[in-house]
Amino acid sequence: MSKALPEIRCHGRSNCFACELRHEMLCSHVSLEDLVNFHAGIDDYDYDHGSILYHAASPMDAVYCVRHGAVMMVKPGLAGALRIVRMLKTGDVAGIESAFSEAFEHTAIAVGEVRACRIPIACLRRFVAEHGGLQMRLLEKLQGALREAETWLSQLASGPTPTRTRMARLMLRLRVGAGDRIHRLSLDDMGAIIGITPETVSRIISEFVGRGIIAKCGSNVAHHRCFRGDIRALEKIAQGV
Repeated sequence: MSKALPEIRCHGRSNCFACELRHEMLCSHVSLEDLVNFHAGIDDYDYDHGSILYHAASPMDAVYCVRHGAVMMVKPGLAGALRIVRMLKTGDVAGIESAFSEAFEHTAIAVGEVRACRIPIACLRRFVAEHGGLQMRLLEKLQGALREAETWLSQLASGPTPTRTRMARLMLRLRVGAGDRIHRLSLDDMGAIIGITPETVSRIISEFVGRGIIAKCGSNVAHHRCFRGDIRALEKIAQGV
């Protein structure tokens, strides 16, 4: 699992008005008039693969709206081992479950190149208190985070379900939007999520590749950390067919 230190390039103030993803983001229920004040404290950041947005137990000072890429949410276990508990994608908010806590509950790690809007927690809490629409949107995001965490636990955790079935389910959870691209994690990380060895992960991936169910993306820099998948075939395997 990556522990690389962040290499962050600030792109200045976030332009909420021009954001093509605004309808998916946390601020989608905030009027353009109100955004004049809301976006003033928000900055855009780019994170390289493996960069850490924040560490578990560090002071809770901001939430991060994911505009591009994916972010692994990692939680320390009882024995000190790190466990990936879910994956955030475009429109999700890293740190949302800690918005009213003193410290972050997870470590957030960039998968591939990630762009995120950093919203200072003081700014978010003030706006939540003043705007009913944002309060409802915050509850929706919190509910979505809880639902996703429960899905990962029920569908991906080790148990009687065949490993290849859980692998197909994982790949569907890592799907990018509605297309056929799938975020590609390391063998160690995929094995840690579903409770199998990296060798078993490699064997199942080789099987999927051999059957034409998935294929590694080409050398294009923007897509080098992904698979192309036959989504219908993966859905059948995920259903145990």
